[in-house]
Amino acid sequence: SKQWYQRRVRGRKEGNERVEVVDAVPLFHYNISLSPMLTVALTQIEEYAINRGLRICGYYHANEFHSDNDIGFVAARIADRIAENCEEGACLLLVNNEKLDHIATELPFKVFFPVRSTDRIDWKEGEEPILQYGERGLTLGPEIMKTQLYQSVVDMDSHYDDVRCHWDNAALNEVVTLFTESIPDLEEVEE
Repeated sequence: SKQWYQRRVRGRKEGNERVEVVDAVPLFHYNISLSPMLTVALTQIEEYAINRGLRICGYYHANEFHSDNDIGFVAARIADRIAENCEEGACLLLVNNEKLDHIATELPFKVFFPVRSTDRIDWKEGEEPILQYGERGLTLGPEIMKTQLYQSVVDMDSHYDDVRCHWDNAALNEVVTLFTESIPDLEEVEE
């Protein structure tokens, strides 16, 4: 079965409104909540991002069930917490499970932005996010799924079980970069 992860997203500001997401850190794939382990994980990721000149710009969440495409309580609370600490705003990327079957033709994400009131944060759906590689980016998802690289992802659960496993997934990121560079551009394929 496919396994998706909740991730805290790191990025850097590009221009006025655009944020380039350059990395995502896998948090937990089991029962997550606002526990002490989550607090420690968020602190570690914040420090990691600061040391690399990045900032936390949002949260990436995937629900367990295919038909569940809503922001649940836990996802909203984690995103709220991140938004409270983001001076320049934050986003919540929610995997749209129903689009996972059509990943080569549609982005399987919904993006939400915080709307603040005096006592709470609500999440309003925004426009569809833009992929760095455009249409070519859509072809990467199914190809990476075929290679089953997702089974090599180390999240915070794995790291806390064995600290030799690091959640930055540096080696996996190198493999994805090499894989990405090996796929020809769509224009080259059409010629």
